[in-house]
Amino acid sequence: MNGMGRDDMSMEKCTEAEVKSLKDVVNSPYAPEYNISGITDPFLHIRLLRVLRILGHGDADASDCMNDILAQVATKIESNKNVGNAILYKCVETIMSIEDNSGLRVLAINILGRFLSNRGNNIRYVALNMLMRAITVDTQAVQRHQAIILESVKDSDASIRKRALELVYLLVNESNVKSLTK
Repeated sequence: MNGMGRDDMSMEKCTEAEVKSLKDVVNSPYAPEYNISGITDPFLHIRLLRVLRILGHGDADASDCMNDILAQVATKIESNKNVGNAILYKCVETIMSIEDNSGLRVLAINILGRFLSNRGNNIRYVALNMLMRAITVDTQAVQRHQAIILESVKDSDASIRKRALELVYLLVNESNVKSLTK
């Protein structure tokens, strides 16, 4: 059994099955009865991403098994509608919760950067919250979105301004203190 116990093997099979299910949903042909805004069965996308997040948390092998499909979801789903944004958010949440893959994390943080350019206050607020969590994992990737984060400090919505200011505080270091305090 290669040193794997019965539980390890069943967990691995479960992860593989969930990854296959998500691949099937992502690559499924158009089916009008399951389609919402051009995305096939977004509720199933979100459920599968949630299960993958749980399976990958603390398990490097399971996380490694799901890297490709998470990258595919992150790059394939359109973010021009709320349905796509919901799936992308869950994908980012999953990527940030599983074991380390720096390339995937940068992709997830870039999605959050795009969310900051969205007109919807809720999407921007959620992006700022997730960026605050992401800064502990990959400060450099978050730093790349410094300009749009600074723009958020001037937002008309007080909760977005407050969250952006908290994020700017976390971004301050010796090299950017002068530019950020302006």
